[in-house]
Amino acid sequence: MGFLVLQEQDRTEHVATEKDLAAAKKDSWVRIPRFDCTPSERLRFVLSGGQPHLASEWAETPGRSLEEQLAEIAQEVTLRGEAAERRRQDEIEAARHKRIRWEAAMEEGRIRYAEAYRIRHFEAQEAAWRHATRLTEYVSAVRARVEAMPPGQARTDAEACRNSA
Repeated sequence: MGFLVLQEQDRTEHVATEKDLAAAKKDSWVRIPRFDCTPSERLRFVLSGGQPHLASEWAETPGRSLEEQLAEIAQEVTLRGEAAERRRQDEIEAARHKRIRWEAAMEEGRIRYAEAYRIRHFEAQEAAWRHATRLTEYVSAVRARVEAMPPGQARTDAEACRNSA
């Protein structure tokens, strides 16, 4: 929260002096002011930041001094402070919930990744098993075919190929 204490000013009709008139006559861009501002004895208190509740400005008036309004100012500061603390606590709670959701999502991701990894591993094992089974069946078929061949050069060549495989 920001606090600002200002001294108010009184505005009075400006009475042009000879110097003002001479400067305006000499230079066309010179303007004679319409009003004169002089510091007054009155103060203004401005409160900025936070969530306003009652007011944001207090000023001395003929019937009420700024000192008489201090309780109101203090109450406004208290209300804004409490609102800021509630907002801070809400943000902390929201961040905590967000972290819990993130941790849950990360755990779910880890579980899904582990399941996907196991599935890929089992699928690779199954593919290797099928390949080995097909090779075993093929070798058995070749062996049966070679054994069914009549004796001779073709059988000897086939047995040599079978034994090298």
